[in-house]
Amino acid sequence: MAQFKPSHSPMCNYFFLYDGSKVTGEADPTRDGICYFYPEETPLDKQELLCGQLAGVGRCVSELSSSPVRTLRLRHNKFAICMKDNFFWALGCPVEVPTVSVCDLLDQLIDLFCFYNGPVHQCYQLNSQEVLAARWARYLSHLQSGSSRLNHVFSCLRTIDSTNVDPLLLLKAALILQACQRCPLVLAGCILFRGRVVSTQMSPELTMKVMVHESEKYTKVGAETQRPNGTGTSSLFGSAVSSTTVFLTGSELECLRSAPVGKSFSSAARKDDAPTMKTRLSRTLSDTPSIESETSNPSPSQSPLKVSFSPNLSESSNSMFSPAPSQSTPVSLNHSPPSLMPASPNGKSSLEAREQALNGGVSHGIEGMQEAGSVIEEAIRASSGEGACGMRFDSKGDDYISEMLHERQLLLEDNIDSHRSDEDQKEDDRDPIPPLPPRLSNSSEENPLTAMTLYTHRVNSLVLALLVEPHFMTDTAATEEVYHSSLASLNGLEAHLRTIPPATPGVLGPYVFAHFDCIQSTLTTNLSGRSGGAQDPFIRATSLLHSHFYNTETLQEAIIRSASAAFYGTRSVAQETFFQQCGGSQRNSGIPNHQDSAFSLPSKARHRLLKHGVNLL
Repeated sequence: MAQFKPSHSPMCNYFFLYDGSKVTGEADPTRDGICYFYPEETPLDKQELLCGQLAGVGRCVSELSSSPVRTLRLRHNKFAICMKDNFFWALGCPVEVPTVSVCDLLDQLIDLFCFYNGPVHQCYQLNSQEVLAARWARYLSHLQSGSSRLNHVFSCLRTIDSTNVDPLLLLKAALILQACQRCPLVLAGCILFRGRVVSTQMSPELTMKVMVHESEKYTKVGAETQRPNGTGTSSLFGSAVSSTTVFLTGSELECLRSAPVGKSFSSAARKDDAPTMKTRLSRTLSDTPSIESETSNPSPSQSPLKVSFSPNLSESSNSMFSPAPSQSTPVSLNHSPPSLMPASPNGKSSLEAREQALNGGVSHGIEGMQEAGSVIEEAIRASSGEGACGMRFDSKGDDYISEMLHERQLLLEDNIDSHRSDEDQKEDDRDPIPPLPPRLSNSSEENPLTAMTLYTHRVNSLVLALLVEPHFMTDTAATEEVYHSSLASLNGLEAHLRTIPPATPGVLGPYVFAHFDCIQSTLTTNLSGRSGGAQDPFIRATSLLHSHFYNTETLQEAIIRSASAAFYGTRSVAQETFFQQCGGSQRNSGIPNHQDSAFSLPSKARHRLLKHGVNLL
């Protein structure tokens, strides 16, 4: 197989997209299937050689192994491979780059292209290769620029240095985003300052995609010439506000539209007289209402009510309960029934109250289920002559319980028609529901993409980016509300952040560390801003340990010892931490000895990193 060694050594040495549907016969030239190749100055015959060999080997191995190829390794480069339908992507990096980092970079590049352009197959049907080649080059340049070598190893977000920022400013940024979410058309957002994240409500993957639009929208060349495809400005607010169409996967859209804990989506079927819940602004807090349960103290001669509810009930399931044995522990309900059905003097329950409770069960889900349970409980008490006294569910009452359940089902069937007619009448009085955003099926139709809108509001070096519904920009009231409610706060936040001096690299201390947060995809290190060969051994050791942690799930701690240095790495589900003690003794280096200073690295890392906010205890 051909070997190529580029003259330069960036993070990515090669990247190409090959369309196999354009090369079906032996006489078809390979160059017809090359959609994009990086570096673009590579001679065409070398492009054909590399694309043809990698695509042929990748598809051959996939057919023989019945599994997709993920990586291919040459002498000087390792290639991350992605095959989808007739398209073949390959991204080559130096062999010292961790394999997991190379694969992550390729996935980020493909997802980034689909985020701004939609499905790849449809893009090449609607646009020329020259236009799309410029976009591939822009996205690849963004992923490689402005990051240190450690950032490339972990594929992490570029965040603002919080050590020099007042925490109140970070809180203010979070409150701005929460205030924007008061508009129901706003899904989530983030605030960026000079290409770095100040605060975000989105996942790290979505935040990284949004940062590309912010960095490319305004450049030193000029906003008009560097405006990305599909971007438009708002005539109401000038060039400070703009929007562009983006495409989200089903999982991303579901995550953005997910409600806080306890928030119901069935507002359209909720009754007008239903009690309203007090919701909080933050989507990370629970909106579960606080209702104290009302319990009664039965007399010693009376047996408490013992009811065992099924733990796997859903809002769409029917109300079900099972009698518990007499020796079981009494279960106290967290929510008291909104209304109990009064008993008539002859011992029979009121039909109107029963219908009201059952009707509430249709519209209120689980709360209605508790109401229906209280209806049956009261009916059993009334017909047995015990009134409001507690009773024990035992085997003697099984037949009566079955009869009451059958009666409840009949009442549900009688009331369902009237309930639906009432809801239909209310639907006529409501505002028309906005149309759903258009869906674009991917080439494999496994992950359909949904068109949404990215709204950006720029104040000098500060950018507010919001993912909104497609009809947000046509809703003048919603746009003005978001713009005017955040304008003053953004100006104040930008004025304070502008006065903070950039972080300057200090003198290298007695230790070097790197802490990667796997959940937030952020990196904390004391190597920021430093360059040169002093950090090369630490970066190589970190890359090696990071690869071992990824490939070996049971590995939690590791120590690497060379003749001149020792490195310690530890990982958990949420974080990875790497530590090196500088200037250590070289005695017994490379020889297993309990007196070697390398074995004291874990305790030193735990104590020294506490002042950096890293807790390894």
